[in-house]
Order: sequence, then structure tokens, then C-alpha cells
Amino acid sequence: MDNELRVVILAAGKGTRMNSDLPKVLHQLHGKSLIDYVLNESEALNPTEIILVVGFKKNKVISHTNNRNNLKYVTQTEQLGTGHAVLQTEELLTNKKGHILILYGDVPNIKASTLKPIIHDHITNNRGLTLITAEINDPTGYGRIIRDENGSLLKIVEDKDCNDEEKKIKEWNPGIYIFKIPEIFKLLNNIKTNNASKEYYLTDAIALAQQANMKIEAIKILNSDEVIGVNTADQLEELES
Repeated sequence: MDNELRVVILAAGKGTRMNSDLPKVLHQLHGKSLIDYVLNESEALNPTEIILVVGFKKNKVISHTNNRNNLKYVTQTEQLGTGHAVLQTEELLTNKKGHILILYGDVPNIKASTLKPIIHDHITNNRGLTLITAEINDPTGYGRIIRDENGSLLKIVEDKDCNDEEKKIKEWNPGIYIFKIPEIFKLLNNIKTNNASKEYYLTDAIALAQQANMKIEAIKILNSDEVIGVNTADQLEELES
């Protein structure tokens, strides 16, 4: 069992809803860029390396972060979804073993202290995939976590596809995962774009992992604020207050 951990941070997006020309991850919260919060917590996990997936105005993001040790960059030239973003790391990680933690550069409240026990549990149990979930009062817009009678993950249903009962579920999928290498790339290379946006969604890897009988666990954290991302200027303002 290889317990090497790598952190992949998705930071390629423009953040259209921020109404700004600045890459979303460089917007500031309490005088510090969003990406710096995520990098600080990632470094506290002592990973083998941290890989930043850059894209929109990548030179600005690189120049802001290149004073960090142990940081590598890969470019997502076209923003074709989260699954596609992670797939850009495949060449860098070919022939590597261990596990990948996937984070987002616009989720500034994530804490290493929350992630550490989950990562330890994932590696100790040699799982193929661990999802981090949370509960919020109004999960409208988010994929719901559907569990079976034993509490095991059954499936994730996107908000628009939820029936009336599923809409009442408050446990949602923030999109933070730990995958085993190289299994993750087998999954990502099989994701299709059968959706309205014609994008490769990381979420689709979960159903593929289940079809492959991979060992999967969904672990709920107590503080949902840690996994909520910043998508609009209003949300950023809310965090500032």
C-alpha cells in the first residue's frame, strides 16, 4: 500500500459571475487571495507535491504562487469541466502511485485539520475513492447524496434531476474527493459529455467507480462552511462580513 499523497487544486476558471477580469482564485478575502488559503492548508498536509491546474490568465496565477515550494503547474487550455481539469495531471502522474486529494482554489475555508483524519482513513482502508460531504439547510443547486438503508453511498443525484423526496435531502456533494492513482485516470478517461454543457464532470467518475466495484466511502464533515466555494462577488462580500 502506497501512502503518498498529492494535492490537485483546480484553479483554471475565469469566474464569470465575479464580473471581473481577475482570475477568480486571485480575488481577495480579508486581504489574502483565495488561492493562498487553499495552498496554506494543502501545505499543512505535507503532501509529496501540490499540482495547480491553471488556465484563465494563468501567468497571473503562476506569478502569484511561484514562490511556493513543492508546487507544480499543469494547464487546462480549454475549460471543459472538472473531470477534464483533473485529467490534465495524467501526464505528470503517469507511473506514480498513491492518492490524489482534489481541492478547489475558490474554497478558502477548507481546513487541513478536517482533511487529515479523512485522508488517513482513506489510505488506511486502501479505498479507491472517498467523497467528502456536508449538510446545509438549503442545498438548492447542489447534487444530493443518496444513501442506502445501511448508510452507504448509493448515488449522487444532481439538483435538476431530484424527485420531491430527494430534494428534501440536506446532505450534498461539494466535489472534494480523494482518489487512488492510477485508478482515477482509468475513470476520467471514460467520462462522457452527455450533458447540456458538453463538459466532463468529475461527479461522473463516482458512478464509474461504482460500476468498477471500487471501494468507496462518503464521509460527512460537521462544518459545511469549510467546503462552500466563492462563485459570485456577493458570496465573497458575505464571507468578508
